[in-house]
Amino acid sequence: MPTPIETVTAFSAAFPEDNGKAAIRRWFTPKTVWINEGVSKTTGIEEAIAFLERPSRSKAVAAVHFDILAIAADGNRVLTERVDRFVRADCSEIAAARLMGIFEVEGDKIVAWRDYFDINFATKVSADKR
Repeated sequence: MPTPIETVTAFSAAFPEDNGKAAIRRWFTPKTVWINEGVSKTTGIEEAIAFLERPSRSKAVAAVHFDILAIAADGNRVLTERVDRFVRADCSEIAAARLMGIFEVEGDKIVAWRDYFDINFATKVSADKR
């Protein structure tokens, strides 16, 4: 069984594939709660995927890459300091968000994920119409 840090690291590494949907299908449960503080809250795999596919999301975003700057665990809770990079299909960067996140892990599944960040960065992502 992987450690909670190994689970979060694997999830983060896989997130760019299929716009995050493959990672969510692999590591979320039907009851996983994902909160982007001040922006959204989803419960379960299907709601999380619907959030990623929402019509208001910039069509220019081809992937989101997580650069983990620091990671620490307290039991089943994993804290991350990250830079999330929103990129186009040609890998050019649209925007980057510095944030803190906390993941709660049970077994090899993520049961809760909360991110805290400056929500004003979302304007950059949604403003890019290329």
